[in-house]
Amino acid sequence: DGPPPARAWAERDPAAAARLSAARVAMAALAEEHRLPVENLLAPETLRRIAWEPPEPATVAAIAEAMRRLGARDWQVRRTAEHVSRAFASA
Repeated sequence: DGPPPARAWAERDPAAAARLSAARVAMAALAEEHRLPVENLLAPETLRRIAWEPPEPATVAAIAEAMRRLGARDWQVRRTAEHVSRAFASA
């Protein structure tokens, strides 16, 4: 259950790999800005699952809802959903 290992994404689904890469960069910058470990902002598994199967369209609201369904806390959703949405759009 869940996406394949991220190292296989470039071969299996290049668009998902690009989304994950862009979102990881965004999360790293946000974590640095707030002086938090990146995994505290959003569980890596949550980010992988959303990057593998993003909501359509990948709006901030849709990504926020997906994060909540996957167990993200409200404060995590508030801090990260917009950044993830922008990262996906740029990928």
